[in-house]
Amino acid sequence: MSTPDETLTAVETAVLAVPGVAELYRARPTLGSTVSAVKSLAARTAPSRVVLDGDVLRVVIGTDGSRPAPTTAHEAHVAALAVATEHGLVLSRVDVRVARVG
Repeated sequence: MSTPDETLTAVETAVLAVPGVAELYRARPTLGSTVSAVKSLAARTAPSRVVLDGDVLRVVIGTDGSRPAPTTAHEAHVAALAVATEHGLVLSRVDVRVARVG
């Protein structure tokens, strides 16, 4: 089983590989993810742009305009859920928000 940081890094990589995804943005921090980000900064590692808030995975993408944003967001959702499940992460849902349409 992967560590939470390894899982979030794998999710980031999978989402960025989805056709039409141009960028990942840091999801809105919750108290738990804010504490995690502070710990990452203290350890001198980059905080993940994908946020795990309890059993909810939050992803914010920017699209490049090559494909419809809803299609891209749906495929990012599928990719994130598949990788999280593959790494043993049990989620109640995956929230994918489009912050920028290219």
